[in-house]
Amino acid sequence: MEDYLTRYKEHLKNNYRVSDNEWNILKELLKVVPVAKNDYYVKQGKVCRSIGYLAEGVMRYCTFREDGEDLTCYFMHENDFVGDPKSLETQQPSELNAQALTDCILITISLEDIQQLIKKIPRAIEVHTSINYDVTKGLTDQKTFMLGRDAASRYREFMKRYPDILQRIPLNYVAAFLGITQQSLSRLRKQIS
Repeated sequence: MEDYLTRYKEHLKNNYRVSDNEWNILKELLKVVPVAKNDYYVKQGKVCRSIGYLAEGVMRYCTFREDGEDLTCYFMHENDFVGDPKSLETQQPSELNAQALTDCILITISLEDIQQLIKKIPRAIEVHTSINYDVTKGLTDQKTFMLGRDAASRYREFMKRYPDILQRIPLNYVAAFLGITQQSLSRLRKQIS
């Protein structure tokens, strides 16, 4: 457990300039939360109550269409943040799902604890805003990832962004994300590797 917190502290220090003093205050508000494979951290139609740092595992953002088809929008793995900033801030139901594709460990902080942290450390609002921006940007960037590319270039870009994920999750999620069938993905893997 302490290992996860140490890694999270380093991540915050390196990416958001969180000091040791700020970390000591923040650490008291964090919860280490396991999310079992196939369970959801964010659920469509429910209000997102916290933001989480993915300490271990792979998750995906997805939505379910009215016809029942599920669309994978984005993958997250270690050192990514997971949540729905819009739902968290507005306390409105989420339009997204964040599903664990492997057993995952998240380090979470609730909206109430974020508000408490901001009272203690005014700069925490800057860090919180930056994290929310990073989550939102990741989701938005995925839209441009798919536009105007053929399947082979989408696959190459996927491998560049997520080199370790392919061996960790079922291929049907990767194929759905790339907008191709599993058979097409198998052919691409043989051609490109």
